[in-house]
Amino acid sequence: MKKLLIAIIAIMVASPTFAQEAENYIQVTGNAELEITPNEFFLSITLDESDSKGRQAIELQRKQLISTLKSLGINTEKQLTMANMSSSYFKRNNSLAVAKYQLQLSSSEMVIKVYDALSEINISAVRIERISHSDIEKLTSQVRKDAMVNAKTIATELATAIGQSVGACIYIYDGNRGVTPTYYNDGIVMRAMAKSSNEALPEEEPIEFKKIKLSYSVNAKFRLNE
Repeated sequence: MKKLLIAIIAIMVASPTFAQEAENYIQVTGNAELEITPNEFFLSITLDESDSKGRQAIELQRKQLISTLKSLGINTEKQLTMANMSSSYFKRNNSLAVAKYQLQLSSSEMVIKVYDALSEINISAVRIERISHSDIEKLTSQVRKDAMVNAKTIATELATAIGQSVGACIYIYDGNRGVTPTYYNDGIVMRAMAKSSNEALPEEEPIEFKKIKLSYSVNAKFRLNE
């Protein structure tokens, strides 16, 4: 009982001091952004017998697909993977089958070449599923660090304005849930569609994908020194 009483008294004595110290801080939000050019493009390619002239067999379309991609210098063994195939593909004497592939490319220029080349062999079910960057994790980490540095800079500026200095960081809250969604330019799709329908094409202009935007913020508290 005596030990418990001593502990309670110690807490009561220490609490006002702690509260006073806790109030002597500055709380700020640091932000950082980075725009990067994507170097990973993931295309979805669908082969469908019902969409082909003469109801070509999926196997024939597959051979044309691989041959065309190889002619562009694409390593189909590494960059082309089977994403999905309908069960009807395995049935004999079935005139309808669908096969879906995923193709990974490393430049927007190659994306355009693939669209145009596949359009020439009547494969038009091509779309971009997503874009990314090979060093996305490393770049994301750097932006998070930059956000923290920004928080320290802001705290220092505000403290200096009132004749004080910033001490140790006593609290950090990172509430980020991921990167900002990214979008791509649909102009490539429209160009491929126009070409496949024999429409007159305008003079070609360089097509650029929108950059990936990484945006992060952190909330931090720093002690204030008199």
